[in-house]
Amino acid sequence: MALTALVTAALISGLTASAGATAPAGKGGHRTFDLAVVSGRADMISGDDALVRIGVPQNVAPHQVKVRLDGRDVTGRFRPADDKRTLLGLVDRLALGKNRLEVRANGFGKGRPSAALTLVNHPAAGPVFSGPHIPLFCTASGSPWHLGPVDENCHVAQPQVTYQYRTTAGSFASLPDGPLPTDVATTTTTAGRTVPYVVRIERGTINRAVYEIAVLHRPGDAAPSPWTTNRGWNDRLVYTFGGACGIGYTQANSTGGVLDHTLLSRGYAVASATFNVYAHNCNDVTSAETAMMVKEHVIETLGVPAFTMGWGGSAGTMQQLLISNAYPGILDGVVGHIGYPDERSTTLTGHECRFISQAATAAGLSSTEQTAVGGFGSPNTCVGYQFFDSVDWPTACPNHVPAALRYHPVTNPDGIRCAMADFISNVYGVDPATGAGRPIIPDTVGVQYGLQTLQQGIISPEQFVRLNEGIGGLDVEGNRTPQRTSANVEAIKVAYATGRVNQFDGGLRWTPIIETRGYTDPTGDFHDRFRSWTMRERLLRANGNADNHASITSPAGAAATASQEQALADMDAWLTARTRLAATRPHLDPVALTRLSRPRGVLDSCVTPDGERIVERLTLDPAARCNQLFPYHRNPRVVAGGPTTSVVLKCQLQPLKQSRYGVSFTAGQWQRLRAVFPDGVCDWSKPGVGQVPLARTWIRF
Repeated sequence: MALTALVTAALISGLTASAGATAPAGKGGHRTFDLAVVSGRADMISGDDALVRIGVPQNVAPHQVKVRLDGRDVTGRFRPADDKRTLLGLVDRLALGKNRLEVRANGFGKGRPSAALTLVNHPAAGPVFSGPHIPLFCTASGSPWHLGPVDENCHVAQPQVTYQYRTTAGSFASLPDGPLPTDVATTTTTAGRTVPYVVRIERGTINRAVYEIAVLHRPGDAAPSPWTTNRGWNDRLVYTFGGACGIGYTQANSTGGVLDHTLLSRGYAVASATFNVYAHNCNDVTSAETAMMVKEHVIETLGVPAFTMGWGGSAGTMQQLLISNAYPGILDGVVGHIGYPDERSTTLTGHECRFISQAATAAGLSSTEQTAVGGFGSPNTCVGYQFFDSVDWPTACPNHVPAALRYHPVTNPDGIRCAMADFISNVYGVDPATGAGRPIIPDTVGVQYGLQTLQQGIISPEQFVRLNEGIGGLDVEGNRTPQRTSANVEAIKVAYATGRVNQFDGGLRWTPIIETRGYTDPTGDFHDRFRSWTMRERLLRANGNADNHASITSPAGAAATASQEQALADMDAWLTARTRLAATRPHLDPVALTRLSRPRGVLDSCVTPDGERIVERLTLDPAARCNQLFPYHRNPRVVAGGPTTSVVLKCQLQPLKQSRYGVSFTAGQWQRLRAVFPDGVCDWSKPGVGQVPLARTWIRF
């Protein structure tokens, strides 16, 4: 109850102070200082330091500027940058909590300009906004990191810097000491500079995760800093995200990947951390927090990037979308591949696949009929989706969680519970009766599985009744129950209000999105194309347009890779234009900036097996050329009559009426159907129970 109150308070109070991490260089006005944190938000600083920019007014000579931090003179931390009237300084030794930064002109006569800013500092180990720490098993001192001893927060004292180089044979190798090897390749960045293909990689710990930062840089050149020019960096940052979905309580052994030829060869700085891989950390709040903190460190190390692009496939796209909607500004653009809009609605499909597969045999459904009820292009697709199902089982712990520490309802009720509800209990709250995270179990009440297949004559009335008699549900332990289960409405409300169910109604109203999809529906791959439409329809419902979204479908393989690389170039062009437009037309709101800066060639399209590009608006119309080549399929809840947004977790009910079916039931069948749905069936024309808009962005827990 207390946690619920805290979450509610966070939703209501939100945040007040901010300073844009990617704000353009500021010059002081005629008589006032322009003072801003450029490494992140002023109220969410971490690691005891912050990069601060001072625009000096015209009536003050730069050498007359004096800067104090809580009374301590820090003027010496500032140096000229960009132009003679802009000073940039890394203010360090911040105390935890509030710090007051004051800027004054030398001499305190009447009318002399001054400015002040409150800097709120948080530990390098976090948290900043994600809430109290949960248990974590450290890996930074072991393989593959070998970063040295760790403290109680799995943190190492100093980051480690190593170098790799790209050989002329096309592979990466460790850079030896001394002169550059004779087989070092060269590369030309998007800025047009040709440099040796040598990569600086920094590894350390931030927010209890292991982070990596890679950038082209040759040993012996001036060390990277916000005040030096690095010829290998194109002044753009790409943040990578990894896929899958796991609840590991681990610092883990891989990031989203930074030694990426596609990105580094073009001059991008690349960053990621272990908490940005959903296989380790299926929690978009801590993923967002980690990305924010790592990006802050990147800016303090390299300087302010022109913009930051996200990069990643599957759940790597999912993270980009969730972060951009709930914590806008961490990423300026989303470049995704074979992705999903969020974890909760995707996991629901996994649960429903299990229900259907277990009920279909008893109902007498053939493999073809079962596939039709699931809605997918292959009987194997549902099997893949059941991968997500496991994240709601409290006893499904990975091997590195010792058996003696794991939860068991009888022998160890206070042990570590490896269920989503517990892993992200800072968001959903805790059930006061059990002490466990408040779960969102799959809600099957009123859902008529296979409804459309019944109406299409694919299954018989008897099969329809028997199928729905066998659906059942899950209890909070993940065990199958013969009765249908109803989800906790308060937990559902929190899921919508905090952005865990992504309705594209926060930062995604203006964040540019380019998502590509190599088509694999017929193979049973659960990265089905229908999720691209789900994203589009949610955007349309939230905003009335999809001016910030482009979707490209192609055959899997080389064509899909080419589409990804083109999406990278297109997003770079889009954000470059957006940055320039913002500088010349500062009055425009973010939605207008994104719409007006979208390059003309960034359009919905598909690529044929012969390589032809078909430009065609994304639509559900089966007659569209792209849909003829790459047909959409559906999922169990849509086949049950649900909306194609796939956004409803729990439906509102309406009375059961035979006239709605278009088929005839026997008296016995109708009586059995009434027993399955005693309170009625889903009324999909209404919003879901507990379906509320995103309360606000940048929520603290």
